[in-house]
Amino acid sequence: MDAVRGCLLLDFYGQLLTERTRLVLEYHYAEDMSLAEIASEANVSRQCVHDTIRRGTASLVEYEEKLKLVECFVHQKDTIYEAIDHLNRDDVDTAKSILTQLVSEL
Repeated sequence: MDAVRGCLLLDFYGQLLTERTRLVLEYHYAEDMSLAEIASEANVSRQCVHDTIRRGTASLVEYEEKLKLVECFVHQKDTIYEAIDHLNRDDVDTAKSILTQLVSEL
């Protein structure tokens, strides 16, 4: 998983993880720290860090598969940008239609 996706999943579901797992994943995805750096910071082995990242990432992916909060967020953001684009082209009716559709999906 890339760092952007990892950070996004952490933003939405990080509080569902244990404190230690969340911290290790933040070091890995947000701070771009190596396994050795994280191990040194957390005072654990590199293998422990690797396992924590693997399990924690799997948990984040599972939460997203079930709850789809990130998918919904990205869809809403993209739709709003589309409406803004239409407004910038003075196409108010289309922008209004796009936003009305978005509201009906909520």
